Amino acid sequence: MKTMKHIKHIIALLGLLLALSVPAQAVVSPFIRAGFDFSRLNAIDFVKDPNVKWQDKVKGWDIGYFGEAGVKLLGSHVIAGEIGYMKATSSVSGAGVTSREQVPVLVNYRMLFNVGPAAVFVGASAGIMSDKAGWREDVGNAATQDWKTFKAGNWIGLWGASAGVEFKLGKNWSVDLGARVLAVNAKDFSQDYLGTATNPETYKIGKNELYWRPNVRVALSLNW
Repeated sequence: MKTMKHIKHIIALLGLLLALSVPAQAVVSPFIRAGFDFSRLNAIDFVKDPNVKWQDKVKGWDIGYFGEAGVKLLGSHVIAGEIGYMKATSSVSGAGVTSREQVPVLVNYRMLFNVGPAAVFVGASAGIMSDKAGWREDVGNAATQDWKTFKAGNWIGLWGASAGVEFKLGKNWSVDLGARVLAVNAKDFSQDYLGTATNPETYKIGKNELYWRPNVRVALSLNW
């Protein structure tokens, strides 16, 4: 019996020494991250009235911002929550203005592969997004300033994949450079109002289909 008791004590001591030999940050290490990204929205297919197909795709690269907080587990697995913001605006001279405002709320997972002072990562994201559309057009003429204003919003789903490199800056700081593609389950926006009896007017903005929203991003992280 004493022998078994000694063996238990030895096993417990070895377990304690093993736990103490592993750095605390290698088990659970919280972090916060903030940065900006350049996204290609791809969210507006066309704006259409009965007489003109106005191709206003808002397909340039627009700047957005995001913040993230989470934990690093065992030095190589990262789980975090993220919230972002981006607004894209496009106008056509003499025709009007369109805009999309998006606020994604995501859960992110990353797998890290440490290479010296840097780490390569791949990851996946899933969540929901507030998607708002705005459109203002002169439906009469410039002299009368007969403007039609349209605003609407939806909550939509999105998911995607990411990859990049994390560069360590001393003990607690790091810089992330990466790219991500999000698949967005979009809903378009439309509004009807009276034009003439023979030519009623319907206006539409957006896409009622799945579209891709790529972005490249830079962020600064504080790690504990």
